[in-house]
Amino acid sequence: MSLKIDICNMAFAHLGLESISSLTQDDERTRRCLLFYEPVKKELLRTHNWGFANVMEPLTLLAAADEPEKPYMYAYPADCLFLRRIFGDSAGQKNVSFREVFRPDLHARVIFCALPQAQVEYTRDIKDENLFDSAFVYAFSLALAADLALTLTGDRALAQQIWQKYTLALQEARRSNMSERFDVQNAAGAFVEVR
Repeated sequence: MSLKIDICNMAFAHLGLESISSLTQDDERTRRCLLFYEPVKKELLRTHNWGFANVMEPLTLLAAADEPEKPYMYAYPADCLFLRRIFGDSAGQKNVSFREVFRPDLHARVIFCALPQAQVEYTRDIKDENLFDSAFVYAFSLALAADLALTLTGDRALAQQIWQKYTLALQEARRSNMSERFDVQNAAGAFVEVR
């Protein structure tokens, strides 16, 4: 069984509903869960700089731009959900300002900045749920349950109760993610600010 179906079943359990055996089941619960699954996942990934979803890599230069203050145009990373920062490739270079826009001629989002060799840090969309840490999985199941609560149960009090549990679970997931990243960075002898 995949972790995706486990997350859906956890959400159903929070709601006091029975589990499903397949994501291809033709019933209202499964259809609703699949409808909400991706948007809830993406929004939850955007809420924090999760270690398992964090990417640092060079940007792909598309062209020199005709903007004097931001003369370089880069491709927007395809799997980016939240662009955290742009910085230079040398160790002492700080974050730089950037502007993202949609270019109709390219039919794509692009990034303008003043660096000729820019690096990017962003939160990526995770397609493989096995990369999620356990605290994230629990918070995700509660977020999914909170969004499904009124639709599947009609119980506003239950929806509110699950939302409160989700808020606490999200705080704990963020806290454990930050301390895990802090410990790893301390072990390496350098601390980088975690946002």
